[in-house]
Amino acid sequence: MAADIPDTLGQQVRWQRVIDDDDAEIYHVEGVLAGASGPIVVTGHGAMGLDPETGETTWSYRDPEGTMPVTGYGVVSAERAHGQAVLSPDGTHLVLGLSSSTSNFATRLVGLDTGTGEVLFDHEVTGYAIVSERAVDLHIQVTDHVVMAEREVISLEDGSVLATLPPDPAVVDGDRQCLRTDVGSCESFWPGSQGGHSTLILDSTCWSPGQTATSWCELTLAPDDDPTASRQVGGFVPIDRTTGDAEGQSTVDGDNLDSVCPVLTPPVVDGWVIRYSDVDAAYAAMRDDDADPLSLPLEAMSLDALVSTNDAAPVPLGTSGQTVRDYGARTLAVAGADGKPGDAVVFDPATRQVQGVDQALEQGTGAVYLDALTVTRSGRDLDITRPDGSVALHLTEYDARIEHTDAYLVPAPGVIVAVERHRTTSEDGKTDESEVVIFGVG
Repeated sequence: MAADIPDTLGQQVRWQRVIDDDDAEIYHVEGVLAGASGPIVVTGHGAMGLDPETGETTWSYRDPEGTMPVTGYGVVSAERAHGQAVLSPDGTHLVLGLSSSTSNFATRLVGLDTGTGEVLFDHEVTGYAIVSERAVDLHIQVTDHVVMAEREVISLEDGSVLATLPPDPAVVDGDRQCLRTDVGSCESFWPGSQGGHSTLILDSTCWSPGQTATSWCELTLAPDDDPTASRQVGGFVPIDRTTGDAEGQSTVDGDNLDSVCPVLTPPVVDGWVIRYSDVDAAYAAMRDDDADPLSLPLEAMSLDALVSTNDAAPVPLGTSGQTVRDYGARTLAVAGADGKPGDAVVFDPATRQVQGVDQALEQGTGAVYLDALTVTRSGRDLDITRPDGSVALHLTEYDARIEHTDAYLVPAPGVIVAVERHRTTSEDGKTDESEVVIFGVG
């Protein structure tokens, strides 16, 4: 049985794993994700599981073909493995995207058991051909049971095709178009890479009922064991365009990203989303020119409950004043009226508890607290820091020749890992080496 995700950070580094990012066997590290049994390193040629107690490799999958994005243009951060792989909401399955040797417009989907690394399926899918420098031609979505690749619904257990949906009318030449003609400023988005535990999101359309900025989203939902039994559900709160940590946000690192458009589609964490508490009243209020959509009562809602695959009750969030923020790995947040991080109200789907960030920081435990922490470099020091800049845990010191490039925290079963990527230049200035260092600190 897998260990629980630690509630606290711990007071020391338990282990350290250094990976040569230039190793031809892995090509490079795309990112580290939290599987059901511990951390998973996604590489340019596959993935490997790490023992949460020691950091040693417990299983490894390597493919001669290179990994490739399977979430469209929307994921460009290491925290999400640059979209090269997607976990099921329960973390038991990992779906890797790999290039195909047979077609430029085909992608191989390889499904792995995250506990053992066993290959469960190897399935090739041909996606929409999108003419764009940054876009890719495949978007997948994963539940606990299936992966939806464009219009195919595929079993995570054996890769068999369970259903093929009719062509999506919102997709024209590989791009999405809003089909509604009764609303203004309407946008249609590719749904996120995770659905509910048992629910598929077939479409995400967002608009403004009144004169304010986009404040309303409608999702087309279906149970993953009967994807043709879809229904449209409105009242979801779009993500805040000003945050840069959601799928499809434009405030990202990398080259030639000017054309990446911000995506408003509501973030989904552990099968939960944020919705207006009284949908009809909220829509009516927004149609008033003087309406303030940032003052309406909100609640966290299970997608599975909306399609009757579970009976989880909604959790009230109050009226916090801002749109939803994709807050971290395991929580959802509604920012405060003034936008200050400490004023955010945060929902933890695992415990179904609501907590303020300042309260969580004072308490020093729990998912809300851990998601508020960051890994930062100051001078020679690499630290895990709180939002106010104070040091929660010192990790190591680096020589001045080591250039820090990327760092993030991954709470995983049995351990919390800090992941840091850096480059080292030799004294003669001729050697440039890249390493990824994983610190086990939980």
